[in-house]
Amino acid sequence: MKFSFTLLKQLVPAIKNKKDLINKLNLHFFETEDAAGDVLDISIPPNRFSDAASHFGIGREIAAILGVKYKEVGLPTCPPKLQRRREIKVVVEDKKLCPRYTAQYFENIKIGPSPKWMQKILIDCGLRPINNVVDIMNYAMLETGQPLHAFDYDKLKTKNSKLKAIIVRRAKKGEKITTLEDKTYELNEDILVIADSKEPIAIAGIKGGKKAEVDKNTKRIIVESANFNGVNIYKSSKLLKLPTDASLRFSHNISPELTIFGINRVSQLLQEVIGAKAGPVIDVNFTKPRKRIIKFDLEKFNKFIGTNLDSKICQKYLERLGFKITRINADQKKDQRAIRGSLADQRKSAFLVEVPLLRQDIEIFEDLAEEVIRLYGYNRLKSIPPHIHLQLSGFEDQIVLKDKIKKVLAAAGLSEVYNYSFISESDLTFGSSWKDEVIELENPISNQFKYLRPSLAPYLVKNINSNFRFFDEVRIFEIGKIFYRISEKLTLGIALASKKDKQVFFELKGIIEQLFKKVGLVSYLMPEPGEGDWIKVFTDNFLIPGEVLKIESDGETIGYLGRINKELVSNYEGVLVEIDLDALLKLVEEEHEYLPLPKYPSVMRDISILVEPTIRVGEIMQAIQSVDFRYVEDVDLIDEYDYQSKRSLTFRIIFQAEDRTLTDKEVNKEMEKIAKMLKSKFRAIIR
Repeated sequence: MKFSFTLLKQLVPAIKNKKDLINKLNLHFFETEDAAGDVLDISIPPNRFSDAASHFGIGREIAAILGVKYKEVGLPTCPPKLQRRREIKVVVEDKKLCPRYTAQYFENIKIGPSPKWMQKILIDCGLRPINNVVDIMNYAMLETGQPLHAFDYDKLKTKNSKLKAIIVRRAKKGEKITTLEDKTYELNEDILVIADSKEPIAIAGIKGGKKAEVDKNTKRIIVESANFNGVNIYKSSKLLKLPTDASLRFSHNISPELTIFGINRVSQLLQEVIGAKAGPVIDVNFTKPRKRIIKFDLEKFNKFIGTNLDSKICQKYLERLGFKITRINADQKKDQRAIRGSLADQRKSAFLVEVPLLRQDIEIFEDLAEEVIRLYGYNRLKSIPPHIHLQLSGFEDQIVLKDKIKKVLAAAGLSEVYNYSFISESDLTFGSSWKDEVIELENPISNQFKYLRPSLAPYLVKNINSNFRFFDEVRIFEIGKIFYRISEKLTLGIALASKKDKQVFFELKGIIEQLFKKVGLVSYLMPEPGEGDWIKVFTDNFLIPGEVLKIESDGETIGYLGRINKELVSNYEGVLVEIDLDALLKLVEEEHEYLPLPKYPSVMRDISILVEPTIRVGEIMQAIQSVDFRYVEDVDLIDEYDYQSKRSLTFRIIFQAEDRTLTDKEVNKEMEKIAKMLKSKFRAIIR
């Protein structure tokens, strides 16, 4: 926002030069840049528009920073009035959209150019001089921060020729208005307008209309100084595609108290510059300004900021900024059990602060602390490391596991991806069972991010398709949270896809086996899901039926591996795995538990079989272990090759007993049971 250096220097004569002022403002106020000529460009944050988006507001800040008195502009508390009856009436039909409307009648208006000094300041601040009345409105807005507008009194239409009305109402459906730039806008019922007794004369808070425009023939005017609902003005401005300086200010919810401040300044300027005669002020006010008093606790402040300031300097800084300080009296002290020590100590450590009406950004103690410390100077704060007790992270093992997984997968040639935690409704078609478990956001930023993701699969499939535009092969993984109504899980998702005739399913299976080996998971199986198994239901819509394996360990399902439906990946080959890392971490920790060395030696036997190629190794291994849980300690596949349209498999079986050394006779008996089971269940040929 542009500000005139000349006008600021008039308000605060103690200002030395432009460069020094910029340095002071950057250190204690807002980001300030040196614009060309006599102009400063100051970035006003949204919460400070009410008090600081004006030359008077910036002047008050400069005076507080420099520690000098602010040169108050002599505004009349009650402007001179014409000794005659009231000329207008104001009717506000929607007090929520217009909480305060102030208007004043002026006559003896002589239209002409405004003074050169006023025109220069307007031009420096980016406004175009028009005539003395309009320029005074804009100049007063720059000074006070309150948007103002003048209507030609004689152009207002009325049913009663003796008393004209200003009506603040919602526009009627299809109602039109032509603005000062000769552009016509069609309005709707959500847009607020200023109207006379017959038609709109302005779009409230945005732009004046042509009907009541001040021109060279104007003799009498009505000046509007109002307060409008910020949200409504913002939406109306966007809808009409009509941004203005006034709409920008109102959109930031400026204080209703500015209306009187603005009308008084305009009255003063109209009388001094033009020689106008002022009529009565009509103030329709639905607001109830509340006195805001906040307790300032010095001990709490110093702990919060890390300083050792005394009460006197804190009070001095706050008083410079226009806050009123009230001592806590003895009766109040007795009621405040939290403040300890003698009454004298309490007076030093705590006091009450009354917030100026324009400072709408001050609500809590921390806001006051910020005001004190910015005047003290952020650059004077010392860097002190915090004193904290270090504790072991509860997620340390999880962090180590994630880091290990990333290294293993990166070494296997996979790239890590990061996706949003939100999905759209169309993404829910990936899994038929998700709709009952998915969490819908109360206030999503768009329909594309309406739900928390219950799986990594939707975005991994999208990643495949987006990368297929540039590559013939995609190898990616992601580690992230997935969410359900009653839980959330840390999950690993891996996706491989290829446009070439490549066995990506077996490649991914090998990557998983290598990953489990590296992280320390020794015992696991990959059987087919049974009928009604949750994995089968969960993956029904996006994986090919019959091409899915579930991943099990210690009787618990920790994930799945399957081929992606080709319709979802441009009719190419794609595979996907999801693994519950919370469950995996628990299993890995159990694998690492201490067990005493066995007292008795184990017995190792190998068995070679021929089976059909469609039979899965995991099912055979699971079946062998289930023959006798007492003695079968472990089963491993040690050899595999194709032989005359059959599949040759060799398994190594470890037998172990806790109370004795097993005899050959006992082991042979167990091997006979295993061979018999393999023949009957898998039609295996024992070699």
